[in-house]
Amino acid sequence: MKLLRLTCILFAACFLAACSVPQYVNVPVDYAPKLNFSRARTTIVVINHYMPDSTRNRGKRVLATFKAAAYTAINNAAIQLHALPGVKVVQLVDSVNFTANTDSVKFLAKKYKAAYVLAFEDFKGETKWKQDNYNGVPSVYRATVINTSFTLYEANGIYSKKLNGEAEVYDTNPYASASSLLAHGGPLFDAMRNSALDALKDYLPYTDYHDRPLYANGDQLSSSVELIKAGKFDQAFKVLNPLIDGPDLKLASRAAYNLAVVYEAQGDIDAALDVAKISNQKQPNDFAKAIIVDLMKE
Repeated sequence: MKLLRLTCILFAACFLAACSVPQYVNVPVDYAPKLNFSRARTTIVVINHYMPDSTRNRGKRVLATFKAAAYTAINNAAIQLHALPGVKVVQLVDSVNFTANTDSVKFLAKKYKAAYVLAFEDFKGETKWKQDNYNGVPSVYRATVINTSFTLYEANGIYSKKLNGEAEVYDTNPYASASSLLAHGGPLFDAMRNSALDALKDYLPYTDYHDRPLYANGDQLSSSVELIKAGKFDQAFKVLNPLIDGPDLKLASRAAYNLAVVYEAQGDIDAALDVAKISNQKQPNDFAKAIIVDLMKE
């Protein structure tokens, strides 16, 4: 009986070692703006078209919160645009006397010699089902999100583009809802800022984060994982690169995948995509397939 138990323990240890759980690394990826404003020196007038409906919300405190939240989104949009090279922003929204601007876009563009007019239109809260990954384990949860909408007009007032943003409201209150969150400041205001950023994402540089699994089977792959986690990408390259052309296709495939994560972490998306494809060619695997899909979007 003792011999049988010892045999089972050894078998289980070997099985677990062979099927070791991959380790994960959080990879920040910097993105350049997808779109640029058409002139080297661009003036943008920022205005407000939104006013909360006082017939539906009669509470002065709630109305004041609505206005302050809208101003938060507008002001953050103005700050982010002003930070872009060559962009001058004329902010016409008053946080104290918050009103909707009724002037024509053409009039405003001519008055301020602007190429564009950015108008804040509306915002709303809603509850959605969201999916996230923590150390590679997917989880589904309900979240309150804020949706903001802007319109970017060209100076002629004829051509325009809708800019919509979304951001999650992070609140420690487990019983929070979209309506209750409008009655207090912090989490709502943070979501308004982030939603405005999301609306302007095509015009702004930004950083996204990917939770990437890494192959850690074997001494060489394990050492590469530790180097990647420590941000020592040059050393990780020296460990992984010789393995890609080795006779062991399984090891070569996994080394190529880990190297793809290294390239992605360094911001070299083209090299990451090439090596990820090599990984999948040497031995098809889910990690490489998943990162290839993401990298092609980037």
